[in-house]
Formats: sequence, structure tokens, C-alpha cells
Amino acid sequence: MKVAILGYGKSGQAAEKLLIKKGITDITVFDDNEELDFLSISVFVSHHNYDVTVVSPGIDFSKYGISIDMIKNCTSELDLAYGSMDKSKKIITVTGTNGKSTTTSLVTQIINLLGLKAVACGNIGLPFGEAILDETVDVFVVELSSFQIDLLSNFNINSGAILNLSADHLDRYGSVDEYYLSKFSMLNFLSQVAKVIVLDDENIKSKLVDKSIDYVYVDKKFEKYPILKGDILDFNGYKFDVKSFKLFGNHNLLNLSFALLLASTVVDIKGDITEVVSKLTGLKHRSEVVHEFKGVTYINDSKATNVDSVMVAIESLKKPSTLLIGGRDKLSDYKPLATLINKNVSKVFYFGEAGDLISDQLSPLLKDIDGRSFLTLADAVKYAVKDAVDSESVILSPACSSFDEFKNYTVRGDKFREYVLKYTEELDD
Repeated sequence: MKVAILGYGKSGQAAEKLLIKKGITDITVFDDNEELDFLSISVFVSHHNYDVTVVSPGIDFSKYGISIDMIKNCTSELDLAYGSMDKSKKIITVTGTNGKSTTTSLVTQIINLLGLKAVACGNIGLPFGEAILDETVDVFVVELSSFQIDLLSNFNINSGAILNLSADHLDRYGSVDEYYLSKFSMLNFLSQVAKVIVLDDENIKSKLVDKSIDYVYVDKKFEKYPILKGDILDFNGYKFDVKSFKLFGNHNLLNLSFALLLASTVVDIKGDITEVVSKLTGLKHRSEVVHEFKGVTYINDSKATNVDSVMVAIESLKKPSTLLIGGRDKLSDYKPLATLINKNVSKVFYFGEAGDLISDQLSPLLKDIDGRSFLTLADAVKYAVKDAVDSESVILSPACSSFDEFKNYTVRGDKFREYVLKYTEELDD
């Protein structure tokens, strides 16, 4: 059997391992990365005469003038892995526009704390094809991007979640509706007894055409289900004190709600689970509290590289608060941030290449907001530390890429933490 692998990132490499384990060795890899010693994908497009083609989710065939339907016996690393896995194991999937990785991580932690062995995999980093090689795992918690869902054909989900939807990846999809359709197509791979957790949002609910599916709706205001009574979030069977949850913001409380409902499909959750919740940790660079000093909370949200992600973060702020925004522009419209900034933010510090551009868009729309511009992130953090008052939150939520100053958003987030610790220490001297 002749097999082609398109793309040699984590997914392509995992697919190769699976094929070799099956005894298939006639494998040709195609990748456009000039640093790798492979034929380019355009060569495959010209001579795609293979028995099976494994496509990585990052491949956009429109760039090569063909569609995936033109390739015979096309499959994906996820399908290959599912075909090889022990079907007694459970699969939980998480998709949506924002919050996927945090929710995937929380589901995994909860299941592990309550007695089964779970592993987070898929788009979060560890390929599903590698995860299934660990025979001790009971539950695979798979973060699914729209690109991964598009390639599914042989997959079976025990429970899944659609966290939220907003416009994204429009460079790959022809319209917002096409992108949404991709996300909803996850529902085509549910087991007969699958439970699906979705946001109680009319835009999402109107698109759930298959009424035979067991849906559970999560209210982001915590007024319907689950219900927030004072500091207790009640799921009608289990509950916890929200003060015990370490992650910042209502959006993370919403992510936790999804995570608990997903975990409850494979482990027994009942009674007061405050102790379990208190042990949960967040992911770096996603609304991560990095320091608390003299009543001021410093939050690293460097992963927020688009406007929608920043809006989610700002929704969880209250005055007094300082927003650090900037970096390298991604051709974004920043004006939709103005309403929430006026409501929840006291000061906006613009920094980096895009600082002036963002300021030009936002400043005319802001009322009684202290706006200042800085050349670098370090400059902005230094002033923010000096200017902060008791009970204030200072958040880096940049709405931009990091490439004007840093290699990637993780380096930017690490530097933010470094600057905060440095300047608060200097202030304490």
C-alpha cells in the first residue's frame, strides 16, 4: 500500500508512527517547509496517485487549486488513530471559537482527580494518534479545531461541547456560516447515547437541527443552569463555592461549567465539590494571574491575540482596572472594544507597533478613560505598576500578535510576568 502524508507537523508525525505500527512502510511525506527534506505539496497535487492520503489539518487545498474531494481515499490522523484505538475507551471532544484549551485542560484534571485516567490531546498539543498509544488511559479529552473536524469521517464521540461561536478563520472559510457549519459537523460523529453541552445562546440553538440529540444548555449569566446563588454555583446534584476556583473571570467559570458537565458523563460527580475545584489550575497565558502585590492583581492574557478574546477578558474586569493592548496589528477592527472598556476599564495603555493605530481607533470612543501610549511592553508595565491602586487589576490582553517584539505569545507572556515581578520588587525597595 502506498500512502502519502501531507504536512509533517505534530499531526503528520503521529500519523506516520501509526502507519508504521500497522506495518505500512511505503510512505511519502510532502511538506512545504523548506527546512525539511521533503517534496512540496504542489508536487503531490500534480501526481496524487496514492492508495491512501493522510491530510494534516493545516493544509489549505484552495492554495493549490484543488479541493479535498478530488483526492481519493483521503483520511486524517484522527481517523487513523480512532481505527487503531481500544473502543472501550471514552472520547470527549471540545470545540468552539474561544476557551477550547482551558476547558479541555479542566475536563482532564477533573476526571483524573475523580479516579479515572484522562489525557488532553488533539489541537491542545499532544496528537490524538500519540495519546492512544498509552494503554492505561481511560478517557481521551480531544480539543477539536474546525480544520480537524473538516477531516473527520471515522470517529465516535461519547460526549462533546460547543463552547461558543464567533467569526474566525475567514481566510480559510468563505463565510461565517461556513465556519459555523464546520463546527456543528462535529455532531455527525456522536455515539447513540452521547450528550452534548452547548451555550444557551439563540444563535447556536437555532442551528441545532437534530432534535434527537441530548443537549444540555449552559447559561453564561448563571441564572438558568447552572444557577449562581451568592458564592455557590449549583448544578442540581453538585455544587461548589466559586471563591475556591483559582482562574480569573466569569468566562473561566463558564469554561469550568462546561468541563464539569462533560466530566460528569464519565465520572460520578455529586454533593459539594469545592475541594475538587480548589485543586484545578489554568493554562499559562490565558487570563493567568501571575502576581498579586499590595492589593493589585496582575493578569497575563497574552494568548488573546484577537479582538473577540480581549472582549471576553474585559467582560470579567471591573473598575479600577488597566488594560495593556498592542503588538503587531492583524488588520483588526478595535472599535467594538470601546463599549466594554468604558464600562469596565479605568486606564488603557497602548504599546508596540500597533499602539498608535489602536489608540486612533479607540480614543475618540472612550469617555473618562486614562489613555497612554508606550513604545514597548516593558515601558507600559513599568508605568502600570507605578500607577496602580489598591484593588486594581492590570491585564495584558493585547488583541495583536507578538511579532513586533517577541517570538510568539508565550515569550510575550513570560516577559510580562518578568516585568511585573521586576517592577513590583523595585517599588517595594
